[in-house]
Amino acid sequence: MLKLITKFVLVAAIAATAVSFSTPSYAAKKKKAAAPATCVAWQYKTAACNSGWCTMQRCGLDGKWYPSLMTCWQPACPK
Repeated sequence: MLKLITKFVLVAAIAATAVSFSTPSYAAKKKKAAAPATCVAWQYKTAACNSGWCTMQRCGLDGKWYPSLMTCWQPACPK
């Protein structure tokens, strides 16, 4: 009787593991529909320059560019 219960528990554990690794079809569709990020988080780029000083933009955690309070001198600005 103990062997039967052990086999039943083993089969149940394997089935639970297999179900946890399987991806539902709706999740696969959402993964394909997601747009790729346009930038990497906390990356900076030059936005606009005026008489040697440039304003910068910062990449947010969601992959979009946002205005930053940082400025830089034009020869030392990131591209």
